Amino acid sequence: MSFENKKNTKLSSILKASIIFALLLAFSCDRIKKAGTEKKKEEGETMVKIGDVRVSIEDFKGFLNSLPETRKIELARSPEKVTQLVAEFIEAVAVFTYSKSQGYFDRPEIKVRWIYNSAEIVRPYLFNEKIKPYLQINFPEIQDFYEKNKEMFKHPDVIRLMKIESDSKEEIEEIRKKIKTIQDFINIAQTRHLPAEFDYGYIDRNYINDKLKEVSRIILSLKAGEVSQPVKFNNKYAIFAVVDKVEEGYWELEKVIDQVFKAVREKKIRDSINNIVKEIGTTMDFYVNFDAIEKNLGVKIQKDKFEELFMERYK
Repeated sequence: MSFENKKNTKLSSILKASIIFALLLAFSCDRIKKAGTEKKKEEGETMVKIGDVRVSIEDFKGFLNSLPETRKIELARSPEKVTQLVAEFIEAVAVFTYSKSQGYFDRPEIKVRWIYNSAEIVRPYLFNEKIKPYLQINFPEIQDFYEKNKEMFKHPDVIRLMKIESDSKEEIEEIRKKIKTIQDFINIAQTRHLPAEFDYGYIDRNYINDKLKEVSRIILSLKAGEVSQPVKFNNKYAIFAVVDKVEEGYWELEKVIDQVFKAVREKKIRDSINNIVKEIGTTMDFYVNFDAIEKNLGVKIQKDKFEELFMERYK
């Protein structure tokens, strides 16, 4: 798979997750249940209806029956995956209906089995045309977001920890003799190890006590710029160094600029998707029969469940 395809797949996942969030926020359960009461007699066991696209519970069960056997077995073993699939299907109906209204599909007839796959196909195009153009980010925007959301970048007391290790006790002792300054330690570490192997980055006391329990006392006793004596660690021999210590406070923008950039970008994605959802809400009827979904499929959809299922896609 090319880099561009991988990127489009990731953007598609973000778009899917974001629309699900936005749909739930924009169309609260109370509002949808009220619509359900008004339309119940007219539509019977409707699962979801958006615009002129209506899917019944039986339609959705037919969709489930059309899935590969391995997928059916997976769903039978995991109620949580069924919940996820129901949520994704509702989102797919919204994407399909909106895309149809925008001219992406010109077939007058609608077959349920097309909806899920069609949404998968059109989602990257929807992202590129309706969202991507608004994702330009400039440095003043990054600065403004950082200043207004500083609590996101608060940290406890932390240290910058590095390590040199060896299988041989004699070798690690010889290395320790050569180290006179913290820069000596860094130079040797860079020569012997990859960055991810020797540099723990900035870590707090909880991380040290949890992940480095075996040597936590030694590490926590070091001051900034100090290097430990050789110690046994994870069936090897190691030397630790505290390169820097930072008291509780806020990370400087320069140290978290990648995180801020990502946060600004995600906010822009969510804002753009909210605009799409508002357009769906103001131009089309939107109805989800939560009671029928729970009664016939055993799925209870809640906002916090969506957050649990989909938020990790933004990490």
